[in-house]
Formats: sequence, structure tokens, C-alpha cells
Amino acid sequence: MVQVTNITTGQVLGDGEWIALTEICRVCRIDAGAVHELAELGVVSPRGKVPEEWEFPAAALRRLLLVGRLMRDLGVNASGAALAVELLEAQHALERQIHRLERLVRPEG
Repeated sequence: MVQVTNITTGQVLGDGEWIALTEICRVCRIDAGAVHELAELGVVSPRGKVPEEWEFPAAALRRLLLVGRLMRDLGVNASGAALAVELLEAQHALERQIHRLERLVRPEG
């Protein structure tokens, strides 16, 4: 019997960290053209003068992972994925606000 072991290493990223375009493409499993389109749509804001030099804030990784899954798994185009991400983030913000308001109305006792 052959046993295969995959070893994965990682690094914890802080909010001030930046990730190169090539790493974003590899981790999120999306191509550079899609990332460029997402930047044009305002989903992410890279730094760098040309796409080959682009870096993205670590905070954008979560968004790009979700966009990658939507595009890859559901066949959604970049514009549709951008809209879906914005709507999901708005929904989460509203849910957090509802929970805060519920705590104000029903104080724990």
C-alpha cells in the first residue's frame, strides 16, 4: 500500500502585508487577466505601475479567493463575481448590524 502525505506550509499575513500578482494567481487559482479585470472593476486595488509589478493587500485575499471559486466552480464571469462579492459583503455587514441592535434591545441578564 502506498501512502501519500501532502505537506503544506503557510505564513500568517497581517493587514500591512502585500502579496505579488503571481502569488495571488497561484493561491486563488485565477489567471492574471481575470485579476486585471477585477482591478478595473474596483474589486481589488493593487499597487504598482504595471500589472507585472502589482501587489495586493493581504486583506484582499479573502475577496479574491471567493471570486476565484465563483468563477471556477460556477462559471461566473468577472463582473458577476464582483457583484456577488459586493452583495455578500453587504449582507454580512447588515447581519452584524442586526446582531448589534438585537443586543441593545434585549440586554443579557
